[in-house]
Amino acid sequence: MPIELHNFTWEGVRLVQVETQPHHIAGVLSNIRETLENSDCVWEDIYSAYYNSEEDGTTTFYEGKSAEAGRPGIWTYVVYDFDPSKEEVITNLDIDTLNPALKLRRIVAEVLAAATISSPTEQAQKLRDIAKENGISPKILLSSSTAFQQSKSKHDFNEAASYVLEKNAELYRRLA
Repeated sequence: MPIELHNFTWEGVRLVQVETQPHHIAGVLSNIRETLENSDCVWEDIYSAYYNSEEDGTTTFYEGKSAEAGRPGIWTYVVYDFDPSKEEVITNLDIDTLNPALKLRRIVAEVLAAATISSPTEQAQKLRDIAKENGISPKILLSSSTAFQQSKSKHDFNEAASYVLEKNAELYRRLA
């Protein structure tokens, strides 16, 4: 029987939840940036995204507050081919799925703030610093800056969403 998880249907697999790593967040960030560049979407329209890492055989899912499930977070799973009659998802309740989502929001906010620096040299250095602090490739953040700046709404959605997510973090943990 197929598994339905994070807006995907899986068949013939076993998914084992693992801790989300910085390169998983960078992959999701890169996919969101690509979506923003190649569509009429703005940041507020991105309610889910995913990233497949061939490097470690994982798939990482991001769900924003507006996702159908209403459970913001980032989940990473190792994906194994498996007997279709024995498909399953093995979750680890000790893994915090909300903190990586908050980290992603914080990174986007920092990238947007860096975009306001008038000196291109200082701006690039700030983006390199953000990347280093978060264990993310500077190339991803440097290329993301323009896409995220263009998607910023006049109501500063990112700042408001981060505030709400942080204020409700304990509630989301209890509901999970």
